[in-house]
Amino acid sequence: MLLSNTRYLGSDFALHQADIRIEGSLIVAIEKNLKPLAGEKVIDCSSHLIYPALADCHTHTPDTLFRGLFSDKPLHAWCDDTAQGKLQQQLFDYTDQAVSTSDFHILVLYAYLQYLKAGVACIVETGQADESSQALEKCASRIGIKALVDWYDEVPTQETATTGLMRGTHLPEEEDLEQDSLVKAIERVQRTGWPLMTHCLETEFRRKETLRKFGLSTVELLALHNLLNEQTILFHCIETTDKDRVLLASSKALLVHCPISNRISGAHEMALTDLLDKGARIGLGTDFLSHDMWEVMRATYAEFKQSNKAERYDAKTVWKLATTSPCPAIYDGRIEVGKRADLVFVRNALELSPLLQTQGFSNIAYNTLMHTRADLIDSVMVDGKFVIEDGTCTTVDEADLHKAYTEILQRVYGSQLA
Repeated sequence: MLLSNTRYLGSDFALHQADIRIEGSLIVAIEKNLKPLAGEKVIDCSSHLIYPALADCHTHTPDTLFRGLFSDKPLHAWCDDTAQGKLQQQLFDYTDQAVSTSDFHILVLYAYLQYLKAGVACIVETGQADESSQALEKCASRIGIKALVDWYDEVPTQETATTGLMRGTHLPEEEDLEQDSLVKAIERVQRTGWPLMTHCLETEFRRKETLRKFGLSTVELLALHNLLNEQTILFHCIETTDKDRVLLASSKALLVHCPISNRISGAHEMALTDLLDKGARIGLGTDFLSHDMWEVMRATYAEFKQSNKAERYDAKTVWKLATTSPCPAIYDGRIEVGKRADLVFVRNALELSPLLQTQGFSNIAYNTLMHTRADLIDSVMVDGKFVIEDGTCTTVDEADLHKAYTEILQRVYGSQLA
C-alpha cells in the first residue's frame, strides 16, 4: 500500500511531507516521491494529516454503563450503604455475572469502538469484571485494537489469538496486598516473564496501608523485591515521596498519568514535572469512565502550563507521552521506517488552522494537540489495516452494536432510566 502526498507528524512532532509505503504491518519506506509498484494500492492523502496512533495506558473495560455513578464519591467510599453506593455495587455485580454471556462482549466492543474512533490503537487493559481477561482478549482481537491484558493471578495455557495481544500479571492493590499475595506475584513474574502492573499510591489511604503492613511505600516494596524495572507498569503514582520518585525514574518503569480520572475521583495529582525532571518514563491513560484521550492530553498540557516548568514541557512533550509505548513488542507510536503502521488520518480541517512551520517557530504540535477532536478523525489504521475507514468501523457492524448496547442499558436500568 502506498500513501501518497502525505503530511505526517514525525518523531519530532513537526509536519513532514512524503510518500509512505506499507507492507503488511510495517512502514517500509518514507520518501519524497515513491513510484507505485505493480498492482499496489495507492491512497491520496493530500486532504489529511497523518498522526501516530495513540496509546491509552490505563483502561478498565467495560465501564461505559457506570458513567455518572461515581461523581462526588471518593474511592474509599465506593459501594457504601448510600443509594449511590448500592447502585455502584449493583453494576459491579452485574458485570461480574455477565462475563460468560454475549452481553459482556457487546459492552466491551462498544467501549473499544470509542477508543478506536478517538485514534487509540493500543490499550493497557486492567479489566472491570472478575475473570474477564479471556473475553477482553477476544473482543480486542475481534475489533482490531492492540491490547496488553492484565490476567491478574491467572496464567492461561492457551496462546494469544493475534500478534496484537500481550499479557501481564497483577500485584493486588495496597488494601488487599499481603505477604502471601506478594510472594505469589513474584513467582508469576519469574515464571511468565510478563509485565507486572498495579495501581500504585493512588490515594493517601493506600499509601498508609502499605506503610502499615510492610513499613515501606509501595515503590520501595517493589524495588526491594526486584519488581521495579522497565517492564513494570504503575498506574497513578500520586502519593510519592522524593525517594519514591528517584526509584521510579531510575527503574524506567512506565508510570501512567491519569489526570481526568484523578479529578473525578478527588485524588491528588502526580508530581509530573518532577518525575520528568528526574528522567521518569511516563505514559497517559483515561482509566475509568472516560475514553477521551484528547481530553487527557489537553489536561496534561494545562498541568505543564500551570507548573513552573512551562517553558521546558510543551505540546511536543504531551505528544511524546501519548505515544509512549507500554508494550514495544506490539506498539511503538512513531511514524518511521521499520515501525508498525499504526496511523490516524485526520481531516485537514479549518479547525486546525492556521498550521505554521517557519524558521524558528512552529505551532504544529500545539494546534494538533489542542484542536483535534474525534469527529475530525476519518480513518484509523492498526498494523497496516484500516479498522476505521471513512468514519466507519470495518470489523464490527456499528448499527447492530449500538442497538444491542441500547437494549442492555434498558434491561440493566429499566425504569431508573430518565
